[in-house]
Amino acid sequence: MLDLGKIQSIAKSYSPQELFAALVWQRRFNEFDGEEVITDLSTHKNLWASFLLTKPIFAPDENGLSFGGMVDTLLAMANYRPMPETSIIHFIAYPADTLYILTENQDTKVSELLDLSKKWRADSVEISDGTNEDYGLRLKRRLRTRLEGGLWGEDVHQDCDAVIVTYWWD
Repeated sequence: MLDLGKIQSIAKSYSPQELFAALVWQRRFNEFDGEEVITDLSTHKNLWASFLLTKPIFAPDENGLSFGGMVDTLLAMANYRPMPETSIIHFIAYPADTLYILTENQDTKVSELLDLSKKWRADSVEISDGTNEDYGLRLKRRLRTRLEGGLWGEDVHQDCDAVIVTYWWD
């Protein structure tokens, strides 16, 4: 099932961010166009530090929705088979509908990312700095601590605060 030679070549050639960009590029559903999103992110590299397309993460997760989304992703990846365009059977390559972008906590960058959400036709957009989440106090403190000074600035000795911009497509 896994071609180790191919995996080794890919691992040496691409960063984790490039691998996730390839997954986003493939994804199209409802109003979401992965190729458009990756093209815009590539054009606006100064706006983000990293991104991840996945199933939504809920907190608190009393109904197990985050776990269920992870299971859906694992099942889709396990059952995926490449099919020709003419086939009536098409598998979902990567069943994600939520894009998380890590960025510096700067009004101009966040504002531009919010503008992109309109272009991308996202159904919902949220900005999280760790203080506005519905986590327990201990987890909220830990998340906030991780985001404060979590990014390195131009000068490696200068830390920058981070926020997460979350886009969701229904």
